[in-house]
Amino acid sequence: MKNKKFFYQQYEKINWENQEKTKINSFLYNFIIPNIILKKKGSDIKIFDIGFGIGFFMKMLYPHLIKHYKEITLEGCEPSNKNYKYFKSKPLKVKKDVILKIYNQTFQKLKINEKFDFITSIYVFPHFSSDDLEKIVNKIYSMLKQDGKFVLVVSNEKYIKEKLKTKKDLFIEKNTIRLNNKSYEEILHYSDIPKIGKLIDYNREERFYLDLFKKNGFKLNQKRDFDDSGFNCTIFVFKKSPKFIK
Repeated sequence: MKNKKFFYQQYEKINWENQEKTKINSFLYNFIIPNIILKKKGSDIKIFDIGFGIGFFMKMLYPHLIKHYKEITLEGCEPSNKNYKYFKSKPLKVKKDVILKIYNQTFQKLKINEKFDFITSIYVFPHFSSDDLEKIVNKIYSMLKQDGKFVLVVSNEKYIKEKLKTKKDLFIEKNTIRLNNKSYEEILHYSDIPKIGKLIDYNREERFYLDLFKKNGFKLNQKRDFDDSGFNCTIFVFKKSPKFIK
C-alpha cells in the first residue's frame, strides 16, 4: 500500500464530522492540553497541528490557551477536502489578536517559515508512508523553536497486535522497514471507528519511532501508554535537541 494520496483521500468517504457527536479522542485531548501544552511557561505560545481533521482538537484547546497566554498562534494543515470544508463551515471563532491559520494541504507539501513551541500529530503518522517519515521528521525539526516539542500519538503497538489476533479480518499485510541497518515490523490494518467509518493505518514498532527521532535530533522528553476510552495509544513527547547538527 504505497499510494501516498490514498491515506488522506480515504477521509473523503468516512463520517469524521461525527467526531463532534461521539467525542472520540476528547479524553486524550483532555490529557494532552493540561499535562503537555499548558506546561509551556511565558505569555506567548505557537502551536501547529498536523492533520487537524474537523478542528475538534483546536476547538477544545483554544479556550484553555486564552486563559493562560496573551500572544497565541494556532495553525494546522488538513489534506482532506471534506474535513477542511467542514471546519470552514463551522469555524473556530477567535479574538482579533489571536492568529489562526489553516492550510488545505499535506504536511509534506506545506511551505512555512515560522517556528513553533509545539507541533502535534495525533493519530496522523499511521497515514504516512515509511518512505516519507525521515523527511517529515526533519521538517518538524526545522519548524520547532530551539526548545520546541513534538507531540506524537499513535496506536499502542501491543494493543494493535492483540486486537489483530482476535479480529483477523482487520489485518491486511505485514512489511519490514529499515533504518540505520536495523529492521522493524510494520503492519497495515483496518481501524474500525464507531459511527465514523473504517480507515487503513500503518502500525509500527515503538522502537522504530524512538530510533527515528533520536537519529534526527530529538530527545525523548516523556512517554505514556494511555487508555483513550478503551482504545490504547502511546503518547510520545520529543524535545528538539539544540546541539544537533544536520
